[in-house]
Amino acid sequence: MENPPTPKTEILRHTLSVRVIHWLIAIGFILAMATGLALYWSSILHWLVPYFGGEQSTIAIHFVAGLALAVSAIPIFFLWRKRMRWTATDTYFIRHLQDHALRPDQLPPADTGFFNGGQKLYFWAFIFSTAWLLVTGLVWWWRREPWMPREVYVVSRTSHRVVSVIMSGSLLIHIYKATVGEPGTFASMLKGTVTTNWARLRRPGWFRDLGLK
Repeated sequence: MENPPTPKTEILRHTLSVRVIHWLIAIGFILAMATGLALYWSSILHWLVPYFGGEQSTIAIHFVAGLALAVSAIPIFFLWRKRMRWTATDTYFIRHLQDHALRPDQLPPADTGFFNGGQKLYFWAFIFSTAWLLVTGLVWWWRREPWMPREVYVVSRTSHRVVSVIMSGSLLIHIYKATVGEPGTFASMLKGTVTTNWARLRRPGWFRDLGLK
């Protein structure tokens, strides 16, 4: 007979494949963000360009990182889309988001599943923003082609910058919540597991679905 789990028993939360994809996304995101800021906010951050090998290298890295980010987003979308379905519990969580953001000890609603409302909101913002950044980035890349309308390029350039800044800010919030805001979340994306106590307190709905007590 197997021993019953203790509060410190480790249970699987993220498989190796999920963790690899997540960190590929993280690398692509950070590279695209850093090179983009260096190129298009040059009045403040142009000093970063030499670290990427010069302006042409920075442009190339930005383009490749953006494509890698978009490609990596595809499998994570299909892996997580069902778990990211919105529920009334998520709406309640978002309405009280300030409490959860500022108080790490604030526990989520009792029906919180594998992901909470904040994670779901960030996921869908990431998916749609990545798609938009890919499209507008390609427009930017092909801006000198004779078939590219200038009006389309101008709109794409502006929206690309705006969405990039918003997503960069969202990334900082995501990092904060995964570390200080909800201890144990970041570690689970490194080693793949959480304790049963973490699951019971932070994801009670998922905890019950696992049949744990």
